[in-house]
Amino acid sequence: MASLHFLLRPSSNPNLLALPSRSRPVQCANERQALFSRIAPVYDNLNDFLSLGQHRIWKRMAVSWSGAKRGDDVLDLCCGSGDLAFLLSERVGSDGKVIGFDFSREQLSVASSRQHLLSKACYKNIE
Repeated sequence: MASLHFLLRPSSNPNLLALPSRSRPVQCANERQALFSRIAPVYDNLNDFLSLGQHRIWKRMAVSWSGAKRGDDVLDLCCGSGDLAFLLSERVGSDGKVIGFDFSREQLSVASSRQHLLSKACYKNIE
């Protein structure tokens, strides 16, 4: 029987997420959702820029630490544009399953587009 793994992401300080058109920090869930929806098209480039590319190493480390293995079912909460879901998909293989969940439809749309563009066989196990 496959086990279910959860990969928890550290919660970000909402005071660090400021809307470009306002001087006050993002305070409520609706504003946070709107922010992530607005930045969806540039989210990956923004991660590269802000972390100087280090986020790629952190994500590989997180997948390694998750303990996910071939055949497992995994859930990627707040999956954004799908980076961890793709890495997890490679880890669990075609016998496993990855479910990506995010509150931003725009982020999920980017992840879905990337899934179809990359079209690796193992990515077919991602919902």
